[in-house]
Amino acid sequence: MSWFDWLTSRRPSSPSLPWNEALNGLPILQGLEAPEQQTLCELAQALLARKTLTQLGVSLSPLQQASLALQAVLPVLHLGLDWYAGFHEIILIPEPVTRHETVQDEYGLVSEVIEEHAGESWQQGPLVLAWSELADDGGWSGYNLIIHELAHKLDMLGGEADGVPPMRPGMNMSEWRRDLQVAFDDLRVRAERHEAPIDPYAATHPAEFLAVTTELFFTAPRLLHITYPAVYCQLTQFFGQSPLERQPQDG
Repeated sequence: MSWFDWLTSRRPSSPSLPWNEALNGLPILQGLEAPEQQTLCELAQALLARKTLTQLGVSLSPLQQASLALQAVLPVLHLGLDWYAGFHEIILIPEPVTRHETVQDEYGLVSEVIEEHAGESWQQGPLVLAWSELADDGGWSGYNLIIHELAHKLDMLGGEADGVPPMRPGMNMSEWRRDLQVAFDDLRVRAERHEAPIDPYAATHPAEFLAVTTELFFTAPRLLHITYPAVYCQLTQFFGQSPLERQPQDG
């Protein structure tokens, strides 16, 4: 029996998880209004009810369960859980996996490299997360594995992961494409000079640019706002949130 099977078989165990303790222990959730915190907890409980969470070689405490679920639903706080359609399973593994991969550069040269993967998302497939890489998430660090991978899931709602998720009503897709493309092109140039102001991994593909900037939006919004203000503005419209208002001045 998986951890999630055990959890859901004992309903209503999810509502008894230490939600308040988890909320208070995650800096990126500080500053949410009381109604938003209530909605976040309800979304987190619904996530645990809808998605099969398979635990392989790890054992989460009730507090860790609550913390993981709350971070997972933060991006859809004002979107709704239906935006996480298209996948049914979250798989937790102890450590990142490494594998040999064949890559081709822009000149057509093919080489074999060893890649480490802390998280993976596939269209219509599960979400895979290495617990060692997300156990300490939740701070204003600029990194958050589960938000990064779920940004890919949002992206793939529009088809292939290309950095352009479906737009919310009132948003302009041409403006989205323009603002993110300008920033992506700028980052590629700066990354080639080893002067990237954010994680240079974001320069490898438009989908990774969206995932990395979404991480920054929720966990280092000041950095994103200073570096790529137009991207911050687009994400504010998309997520219906402004984390910059929540980030402490010394955060």
